[in-house]
Amino acid sequence: MSTRVESRDTASRQAARPSPWAWAGLGQASTKLLLLLLATIFASGWMLVDSARKHRHLSRELQELRQQVSRQEEERGRLLIEISTFALSSRIERVAREELHMRVPEAEDIVVVHYGR
Repeated sequence: MSTRVESRDTASRQAARPSPWAWAGLGQASTKLLLLLLATIFASGWMLVDSARKHRHLSRELQELRQQVSRQEEERGRLLIEISTFALSSRIERVAREELHMRVPEAEDIVVVHYGR
């Protein structure tokens, strides 16, 4: 009979002891709301860190693109100067004479062709 009394005492003690969920207060609506708020705060913090990282990346990319535009504008200016240099009539005449071995035609070398109407 003593084992029966002991088993009743053990059973009554186990029934009186709260479950780990109840002991932690996880079964209550206010606790669920608190956990939901904590998860929301964590998620918003994570999104804030991610957006800051994306902002830094895009800022760096924008800076690189601005530098690239600056280099291309410098190159364009240099090319425009080079084009104007090549287009000078004195240079064209010099290149024609020295490299292509051309000459200004004499009056007797000029032939005028009239196209009939």
